[in-house]
Amino acid sequence: MHPILTLVVQRFALGLLLLLAVSAVIFLGVEALPGDTAQAILGQQATPEALENLREKMGLNQPPLTRYFQWLGGVLTGDLGKALTNGADIAQSIGQRLGNTLFLAGCA
Repeated sequence: MHPILTLVVQRFALGLLLLLAVSAVIFLGVEALPGDTAQAILGQQATPEALENLREKMGLNQPPLTRYFQWLGGVLTGDLGKALTNGADIAQSIGQRLGNTLFLAGCA
């Protein structure tokens, strides 16, 4: 194999490993934050039933490792989930803006 091609393959593999490591560190950092995600979303006045329903809907009642690998599987298949603010599909929102972003990056 040509040395340049070997270098490109190595750099690409290292980049993928770096993305995996950064996503794991961020996920673990968010997991370490105090408080309950469902409580933060619904507020202090939420009923226990509403909290449990939201935890079930968002998968917050599953172990963190399971949630991480489900999220990672979704990312690999293009399912980035839904936005909490408006329920819009995140992958579609990114796709709508990607053309302009690539154009600006190309001009720079």
